[in-house]
Amino acid sequence: MKRISDTSRINLETLSSFDLVTSAPMQFSETVVMRLSATSSASNDYLANYLHTSQFTFDSGAVLASGSIYNNNFVPRYSQFISPVDCYIKNLNGFINTAGGGGCKGEQTFTISVWSKPTNVGTASTAMTLLFSQDFVFGASNNSNALAIDGTTDSKIGNKLYKISAQEGVIVSVKRVGEPCANIQATFTMIFETTGNQATTSTFDFKANMNAFGGNTMDVINRPDSNSTGNKPTQIEL
Repeated sequence: MKRISDTSRINLETLSSFDLVTSAPMQFSETVVMRLSATSSASNDYLANYLHTSQFTFDSGAVLASGSIYNNNFVPRYSQFISPVDCYIKNLNGFINTAGGGGCKGEQTFTISVWSKPTNVGTASTAMTLLFSQDFVFGASNNSNALAIDGTTDSKIGNKLYKISAQEGVIVSVKRVGEPCANIQATFTMIFETTGNQATTSTFDFKANMNAFGGNTMDVINRPDSNSTGNKPTQIEL
């Protein structure tokens, strides 16, 4: 290997950019916070108030049933999530708690349900599809009493057959069984995953430091991560 003095040394840093395309399922998450007041006397399903989305004060007027037709305004008014692409609920978990129920004479039973529903541009009503449902029974109510909202209790969670089509809304409802007494509060998170892979593109920067000493040998130091250390030079015979 020929060398000359350091005064003739040439140092050149180059930066190459590559587009890295990956194809994999994409996930979205949505956290729902709800409160059902003891003053909600009907045993119908209650939906979120569009003026205060954590307050489930709108009486749907029915015990909702999968496959039944309901008002076309449900999604724009009461939905918690609009699907950007075809997806399903991958996971769901959280907690539910009662408050102000210390004087309740009997058990307090509640049901939280999650539905999908398309929306027509116009007025035609559409059917709702049940995606998740879980019952909760409180034998005694106090501010520390909590139960788990657990998606593993319903086989529809994680099942791609229960597809939420692009532009469909996801609506949460809650209902009570029996005489109203305790208030309930709940917080849970839904993880949605696309039913098919989604292509994403990101930029990958590749740095190379080339040191030439005036002869026929060049040292090339590759640094894909500019913060990395300990890269060993590779000698290239010119």
